[in-house]
Amino acid sequence: MSCLPSAIKLSILSIASSILLLSGCASTVTSNEQSKNLSDLNYDLNNMVSNNSCTASFQCKVLEVGARACGGPSKYAVYSTLNTSQEEAEQLAQQITKQEKIQNKAQGLTDCSPVLEVQSLCINHQCQSFDIK
Repeated sequence: MSCLPSAIKLSILSIASSILLLSGCASTVTSNEQSKNLSDLNYDLNNMVSNNSCTASFQCKVLEVGARACGGPSKYAVYSTLNTSQEEAEQLAQQITKQEKIQNKAQGLTDCSPVLEVQSLCINHQCQSFDIK
């Protein structure tokens, strides 16, 4: 490269710098799109499981949702199979978990505080959660 005129060297360096800068922009957009998608998925899940009415405890289910960087789910969702398709709820929870795993890889370790496991019971015709200690 020492025998090239300085104008050509400058052009090559400019192109290389531009490529490096633009490659960083592409990953930022992807990260923002994933966050939006994760937010939408959580919103959809919350709407799906919002009607927790039940007639018996066997209708109450607990879903592990999301993935913490240090392992385990990021939350639990309680829902009633009387009003919510178990298959659809599980698929949505799996999508959220997949997105959170991608986000964890991109951002590195974040919150590792424990999330207590819950169980559900039908109390006063509503699926309710309680912590397992």
